[in-house]
Amino acid sequence: MIHLVAPLGGKVIGKAASHEDAWWLCSRYGLAPLPLADSSVVDLVDAEDGTKLWTVRCEHVEFPFDRGAFENRKRDSLAELDNGLPAWPVAEENGIAFSTFKARLRRGWSGERAATEGTRDISPNPDDEWEKTALENGVSVRAYRARVQAGCPEAIAATMGLSWRKW
Repeated sequence: MIHLVAPLGGKVIGKAASHEDAWWLCSRYGLAPLPLADSSVVDLVDAEDGTKLWTVRCEHVEFPFDRGAFENRKRDSLAELDNGLPAWPVAEENGIAFSTFKARLRRGWSGERAATEGTRDISPNPDDEWEKTALENGVSVRAYRARVQAGCPEAIAATMGLSWRKW
């Protein structure tokens, strides 16, 4: 069962399925919840509109009080998983960049798919000597191919660092 989460005396910051999830959500938003070992730290109460609400006892109850917490809250509200929880933390755990996650959502992907589907790796062509040179020089296959497609000569695309556009 999914319930809303709010620090004691504060505004609702998200949703959680358990006491532990509610505690971690408050921690993620930069709040300092009391230790989880105390069973009275997280309470389940009825909100004014009849919905269930986990309340977490925290040192700070005003939100947002720091930029990182505000960015987490904004990103968490972009999409939800099938179970109703925010999708961005799952995407972050899976190593998906925020720009990739956001672009997937703009293309119409579900929150679940955007957060869990891995990124594609481009395998190098074993017959292309310049690709081998690019990899030896720390240039990825994707970057090398993009440079060549943009009109850069292969020798420069494989050997130049970030200043390749100045050739």
